[in-house]
Amino acid sequence: MVVAGTPLASSPPVPRRRGRSIAARLFWAVGVPASLIVVTLGALAWRTTTTAVQDSLSRELRATAQAAASSVSVRSASTLIEGSEDTAAYRRTVARLRQIASFTGSSRVLLVDERERVLADHEGAIAIGTPAPRVALDRVELASARAGTAAVSAPFTLDDGRRFLAAYARLPAPQDELAVADGERGFAAIVLVLEAPAVALDATNATARRVAVLVALAVLLVAASSLVVARTITRPLLRLATEAERLGTGELQQALAMPAGDDEVARLGATLESMRKALVDRDAERQMMLAGIAHEVRNPLGGMELFSGLLEEGLVELPAERVGAPVKDELVNQAQRVRKELRYLTGVVNDFLAFARDTPLQREPVDVAALLDDVATLCRREGAARLVVRCETTGAVELDRNRIKQALLNVVENALAATPPEGVVTLGATQGDGRLLLTVEDSGKGMDAATLERIWTPFFTTKEKGSGLGLPLVRKLARDHGGDAEVSSTPGAGTRVTLALRLV
Repeated sequence: MVVAGTPLASSPPVPRRRGRSIAARLFWAVGVPASLIVVTLGALAWRTTTTAVQDSLSRELRATAQAAASSVSVRSASTLIEGSEDTAAYRRTVARLRQIASFTGSSRVLLVDERERVLADHEGAIAIGTPAPRVALDRVELASARAGTAAVSAPFTLDDGRRFLAAYARLPAPQDELAVADGERGFAAIVLVLEAPAVALDATNATARRVAVLVALAVLLVAASSLVVARTITRPLLRLATEAERLGTGELQQALAMPAGDDEVARLGATLESMRKALVDRDAERQMMLAGIAHEVRNPLGGMELFSGLLEEGLVELPAERVGAPVKDELVNQAQRVRKELRYLTGVVNDFLAFARDTPLQREPVDVAALLDDVATLCRREGAARLVVRCETTGAVELDRNRIKQALLNVVENALAATPPEGVVTLGATQGDGRLLLTVEDSGKGMDAATLERIWTPFFTTKEKGSGLGLPLVRKLARDHGGDAEVSSTPGAGTRVTLALRLV
């Protein structure tokens, strides 16, 4: 298709890059760090509390184990050997261990010898010489107790889910034996083992679970608050972006939807509204200037065309013998060329005014099929490419019939001019998704990429005689109907022009 004119002057569309929105960035910048801080503080509080409770329990249990160990007779315990469960020394030792268990609330009290075997337990249920339960897991604590320093194991959990601590303390030697080394007249290293329930740790864990629930709720609250704040900030920005896009399409008469409040977004909205009013004022000044141009230019052009027509008529009626036939024919030809150029200038002025003016649409029910047939009838002529109509829509739609007709005539004439006589130009219409698509497709020489990039530049044309405003008027009309115009072309394969009109 030969480009007879460019589309309406408009700024290129703003490129849309896919990326995180402001709301998402606010959430990641505020919500996520705040949530991490809450989780970290909760974990730190739990860890600090658990450590403090465990250290306190360990100190108390260590002191209790030392006191309990000092109340057990190392002489009696040293006499216990396998099979001596019926002796008075065994019964006295078991009774003492039972008292310790009752006093300390321990679930198990044992005496363990150097070979980690049981000498006695508070229930008298474990035979002498039986390997002591769990002692193998606490050999470090056991070694510390044998060396004279009471020790407490790490917390451990039984099958019922309760947590326990094991304390180890060596039975002290009698005062008269303190100076005697082991292996001489001293006593073997016998260790008292207390297994006490760590109720405070269980309570701490229960509290920790409640704190974890509260932390989770706090994280959800922080996340929700961050999203709400982000949406509160971005929602008016998105509305302003929509309003700015509307301004970009030339819809200047309707006032902007202003954001509420007196913050930065509201001030931005006020600035955009001031800009809209300034554009409206400037547009009114332009309309006034164009009206002056129409009056000052079109009237003289009309007069010049009239007088050139009179001149032509006078030259035609001039007797040939007065100036000679060749001179007369040349004068008539020159007068006709003057009238032709004046008509062209008048057309350019009319196109310019139509391009620059904001003429309200005159919508009416239009039968699309009849409209296309009307356009095709006006454009078909001998010696031109074949013009085919393919209308896939029925019924009437609300359009400005005259202006749509003029736009289609412009595009079809361009297509016929660009298509050889043996080619085909197709004028079509489809409807869907609330839009009416009017298409003109030719099988001409097409356009290269450089030409396609410039077709939306005002006054650009590939015709020897063209105003460069034909296609701009087509796009302007499409946008006035709430749509747009598009051009696609392949060199050597033809061009397709589409008017996408929004239906009301």
